[in-house]
Amino acid sequence: MKMYSQRLCLEPLKPDHAELLFDGLQSASIYDFIEDIPPQSVESLRDRYIVLARRQSPDGTEIWLNWAVWSFVDKCYIGYVQATITVDNSAILGYVFFPNLWGKGYAREAVKCMINYLVETYQNLDFCADVNVHNHRSIALLHNLGFVRSTFFQNIHSHQDEFNHEVQYRKR
Repeated sequence: MKMYSQRLCLEPLKPDHAELLFDGLQSASIYDFIEDIPPQSVESLRDRYIVLARRQSPDGTEIWLNWAVWSFVDKCYIGYVQATITVDNSAILGYVFFPNLWGKGYAREAVKCMINYLVETYQNLDFCADVNVHNHRSIALLHNLGFVRSTFFQNIHSHQDEFNHEVQYRKR
């Protein structure tokens, strides 16, 4: 189901979004604070989206919800938001926005739209997001949305063979 906010449309992620999001996901600064690397090809991204579009983990214990975010203002895709619903009623949130559009409030608007949908659709969710301690933009976003600092994780191993510190933020 598509969701709308004042300036955005959140479209359920489909394999066809791979070509539309690929170029934006190549920006190195996206990966400064997240456990991911730029997709190697449109085909590899499409393969990943085929799995995500199933909306459920292979073992059936998690619901995977992912949306590509379209800006009506800029007339382009600007990133994606995601939520993983676990058996213990946690909603683990994630979001990636293209750096050329940072600072316009799109992340706040999209994440808020997603949270509103999740509150209406699922009962008694405990929202959480894990954030690198140096990702000040993401921390500010979560504070703005009413999240509070919960747990500190030291020396989380990353794909870049580095160790990072993360903080979990929660909202009920």
